[in-house]
Amino acid sequence: MSPDGEQVGRKGLNRCASVWACPVCETVIRGQRATDADTAITEHVRNGGMVIFVTFTVRHWSNHDLEDLIRVQVREVWKGLLQGRKWARSNAGNLRNRLGVVGTIRVLEVTVGQINGWHPHLHVAVFLGGRQDPKPKRGSGEKWDPTVRSYFRPADADLDLFEAEWKAAWIDGVTAANPDFRPSARDGVDFKRVYTVKDAAAIGKYISKVQGTDVATDWSAGAELAMSHVKQARGGNMKAMDILFRLAALRGGQVADDLPGWGSIEQLLALWAEYELTTKGGQNMAWSEGLKRAYGIGTDENQDAADRQAVDAEDASEADATRIHMSARTQLEVGRKRIVVDVDEAASDAVKRNEDPVIAVRALLALVGIDSMGVWAITADEDEAKWKASAENAAGASGETDDARAKRKEREAADLRRARADRRQHVWKQAAATTQE
Repeated sequence: MSPDGEQVGRKGLNRCASVWACPVCETVIRGQRATDADTAITEHVRNGGMVIFVTFTVRHWSNHDLEDLIRVQVREVWKGLLQGRKWARSNAGNLRNRLGVVGTIRVLEVTVGQINGWHPHLHVAVFLGGRQDPKPKRGSGEKWDPTVRSYFRPADADLDLFEAEWKAAWIDGVTAANPDFRPSARDGVDFKRVYTVKDAAAIGKYISKVQGTDVATDWSAGAELAMSHVKQARGGNMKAMDILFRLAALRGGQVADDLPGWGSIEQLLALWAEYELTTKGGQNMAWSEGLKRAYGIGTDENQDAADRQAVDAEDASEADATRIHMSARTQLEVGRKRIVVDVDEAASDAVKRNEDPVIAVRALLALVGIDSMGVWAITADEDEAKWKASAENAAGASGETDDARAKRKEREAADLRRARADRRQHVWKQAAATTQE
């Protein structure tokens, strides 16, 4: 931003709003998610309620497919645990009511290890100690107000019973779904009780580093849930973006031993293909019904829609007075050469010096062999008209026939089978050979 308030930004980017596979959109989305989670958790605890952080894991080995591990944990066991509510019914009465269960926030985190393979696991924040109006009967037409009317601290005996029943339900559910995945009785489920705002802020302190930064003072409960992409994976495991960044570095000519993580280009490609195909369309974060509305975060229960809003808001705030447009071909070349940040910095620095940002960006692109004529300035009105037309064209072309959808599903299934085969060939066989040596 220049002294007179003029701003510069890039336009012409197609935002995918993918929290799974896009390093640009992921950062924006997870940042907003952490803020939302912090808002709800902090208000709930400050008002007198409490939160329990639960981590669910399963046993996993190098021959297990990521899709199977996620399906068992999320679609079968976790869904069954909530819907069956076995944990909420005990001989001593209705445990759910005694605990004052307000809702849950669930996040799926995925890492991968060189020896033990894929490691998807669930982080869940359970909001306890709240009293709400009962939900209207289905079909009544009445709208439920999820506002928490009063708060209290659940009895320790009920908390102990809750933890014991959830632990038993998780271990039994996973074992029934797939005995290979039977969780460890000691490590399969971990509970952390949060009674104060200070406790909530400290929940992530057990992680020693966040991208090389001490987290003892700035890591919050919301970040623990939503910002797992910047946490250092344990035991030599890699997170999704670790795979992607190491792959980009190796392809750029950097030495493997100088980089964090593990894996050759072939191994990383196999891992990324299976990861991206498996997670596509899946839900990474889920709030229970009414929880967002209870704390004034929004009325939209659809997390995908909220993610898209966060990305669009971030994109809209990037440029005001001076807007730089980049052609599709130029964007592609910029992405291939990984100089997006340098383009932003060159434009911003030019504005600060009261120079033409378009000339500065063109000069930078020319230095790295990119056609610099694919960059130009546009007015705010031209920009608005362009994006409106683009949105209308996209909406008109988005229809997909049943036949086309079926063929796409077949192609995706074939691609996933091929990705699994490549992973087994390029990753685990080489890892086993290295271990034996």
